[in-house]
Amino acid sequence: MNILDFTVEEINIVAMYKTDTRKGTRARIGYAMPYMSQEMRGIAQSASRKLLMLSELEFLGMSFVAADDSGEV
Repeated sequence: MNILDFTVEEINIVAMYKTDTRKGTRARIGYAMPYMSQEMRGIAQSASRKLLMLSELEFLGMSFVAADDSGEV
């Protein structure tokens, strides 16, 4: 699995809740899910499942950076 397997929305979720570990990131996403809309919760669940398929080393090698929606280049 690589970063291209994540949608832009999933990358944004991971970037928002990212910690130093894959496990910690999944935990933070899980804690936030009850406060998300149904649509966002679905994206978060999908991102969390994809994170589960990564090793910690793979996770550390990926750059999860939220997309900038400011329109600036």
